[in-house]
Amino acid sequence: MSTRLASLVIDASDPAASAQFWYIMLGGTATACRDGSYHLVAPDLGGCGVDLLFTPAVLPKAAKNRVHLDLATESPHEYQVLTSLAADVGAREVNVGQGPGVPWTVFRDPEGNEFCILEPNDIYQRTGPLAAIVVDAADPTALAAFWSAATGWPLLHRDENSAALRATEDGGPWLEFLRVPETKRAPNRVRFDLAATSLDGDAAHLVDLGATRTELALADPEGNEFRLLPARVRT
Repeated sequence: MSTRLASLVIDASDPAASAQFWYIMLGGTATACRDGSYHLVAPDLGGCGVDLLFTPAVLPKAAKNRVHLDLATESPHEYQVLTSLAADVGAREVNVGQGPGVPWTVFRDPEGNEFCILEPNDIYQRTGPLAAIVVDAADPTALAAFWSAATGWPLLHRDENSAALRATEDGGPWLEFLRVPETKRAPNRVRFDLAATSLDGDAAHLVDLGATRTELALADPEGNEFRLLPARVRT
């Protein structure tokens, strides 16, 4: 199979404002698309090829997102600067059950999408500004195995409650799967686009691996929606 992770799609009531917020947080280059979406190419992501695509939301946010971003910092000072910056540009610090004393701060961006800013951690050295894309999972190992096959990213970490992929061991963000008790309640506002060289063949292979076909897209074994797009098409 020749699919690769192309974009992280984020629904937004105001795609332009959402892209501007994440441009401030991550840097990079943001461009408008003909369909009203905004495409953010963030720098220093280790050559993993993942962009952010902000698309007009069809439905309001109804539950905690099952996919969120973790941002990296390299020093206590940078952590303080980045958490202050997030608040200054419209993010709100929230408690989603993380408990006291954890080495990160949870925010919601101006659209209500959760993200974390991490204290310095050796695990996230050489990731660039985006430490990880984090996916809630009932079975982290099984879901990571599916996405490893779908993206070509190898499984580099696994324990009872988490599993993690990375495009290379040398750098770039992690794709992490964390065990949570909550079940999926609503369509994902944050989801993946995969690029494929053979839409029909790759879709069939993904179904063989446990994906299901939905009315508009595909879904992974835990119901997380994703799209399969021709590799030559960039939105």
